[in-house]
Amino acid sequence: MGVVFAIVILATIGVYWKSVYIAKTAEIDSTKATIERQRQQNEVYRKKALALPEAEKINRVMDAKLAEEKKYFLPGQEEIVRFFDEWFLDALMNNGIYSAKVEIEPDVTFKISWLMSPMETLPGLADAADMFGWEYIGEGSGSGEVTTLYPNFLEPMTITVTEFTMTYEQMRRFIEELQTDSTYLVTVHAFKNTGDSDNIYGFRTLSVYEIVFTVYFMNPEGAATGDVPAGMPGDMSL
Repeated sequence: MGVVFAIVILATIGVYWKSVYIAKTAEIDSTKATIERQRQQNEVYRKKALALPEAEKINRVMDAKLAEEKKYFLPGQEEIVRFFDEWFLDALMNNGIYSAKVEIEPDVTFKISWLMSPMETLPGLADAADMFGWEYIGEGSGSGEVTTLYPNFLEPMTITVTEFTMTYEQMRRFIEELQTDSTYLVTVHAFKNTGDSDNIYGFRTLSVYEIVFTVYFMNPEGAATGDVPAGMPGDMSL
């Protein structure tokens, strides 16, 4: 009888061990693991909270930088028009260039719908009708709006200006202004005068000059076309 009673007690203890103690131990281990995960997550949040002021400062700096660099981005053909109507004409006139021959490369064709007129679409240059092409696309998107984003990330436009007169000192100042003006990214490739036969001698010698430079427009959503873009320094000459 005593042996049977002992066996019953051992069996009861075994059942308790399996059903209660082991289960509770597993529950305790699971709770400890949950607490540890929460502690680690809290530590991550604590570190993020400490870094938040610095992150907000960086974000403000980046927003300001993006706003400053936004002028380099090319939303479409309207930016080409704005470039010629504002920056380009100002750059020439501020340096006393009121008459000159202008050539651009590659050719630019402006898209136009029924909503627009050619003269409103083309830059306000005297020879705009000869310098630029335009393509009538009818309805556009149906509302007359035209999507004119360029496909590439970097869109260089090389401009050659010839048949204008100034002194050498004025030419140096003109080049310096082109390369230091932060409105657009500009590379001056070359300049030259046409020779003694065109010089006008006086207190300052006036010469007929030619200059070639490249302006870079960017479409941040466009695809890069290669490691080295066109229109790099040294690519062009006169």
